[in-house]
Amino acid sequence: MNPTPEQRTYARLAGICFLADVVLQGLGDSVTIVLRRGETFVETARYAAENDLLWRVSLLEVGFSWIVIGILAFALYAVLEPVDKRLAQLALCLRLGASFVGAASLMFRVAQGWLYKASATEGLFTTAQLQTLVSVMKRGAGEGVEVAWMFLGAGSTLFFLLFLRSRYLPVLVAGLGIFGSALLIPMSAVMFVYPQYIGELKLVGLPGLLANVATALWLLVKGLRPRGTVASA
Repeated sequence: MNPTPEQRTYARLAGICFLADVVLQGLGDSVTIVLRRGETFVETARYAAENDLLWRVSLLEVGFSWIVIGILAFALYAVLEPVDKRLAQLALCLRLGASFVGAASLMFRVAQGWLYKASATEGLFTTAQLQTLVSVMKRGAGEGVEVAWMFLGAGSTLFFLLFLRSRYLPVLVAGLGIFGSALLIPMSAVMFVYPQYIGELKLVGLPGLLANVATALWLLVKGLRPRGTVASA
């Protein structure tokens, strides 16, 4: 299929959204999760209470990333709807589901931040009580994200399948996207059942991350491949 100017515009928007999602998630999670690894509960609570504004901004960045995922879903739908309207609609609904569930799960992380802040008030809760409450909130947020990843994996698999059928992307990039996106579903399901292995299981998501970055760069630099280019390749 020869892409229209409108499809090319939405493809560039999709490329921007792919990268924006990675950057926003990275910035938000680096402060609240990645850099907090190895710290005790008391150390993390002290940091969150002393850097309340930074903590809130970081969570807001994560919230923006889920909004970007919703915009990305529509952009991909606009690009791939001419290939197969029904599959594109299903992929859109699934990815929008990921955006909604992921954004809703953020409320648990916000509550977690408030509990960290409450630790600065003596006599309000004991350290053990706060640690238990934070653990519950953390697990609730984690389960929400894992369900969102299942939606995301299913929707992305369909979108990359349409990319493969249309040949708008190179076969290698589209194939990596299908493989990496499909892996998100069993990865998230195992995380849901066995949360103690979350750290190791996150490595399974690397192919999907690489596929998203590769797709973003291709759409921004090369754009959608015209039919003539595919035929001569």
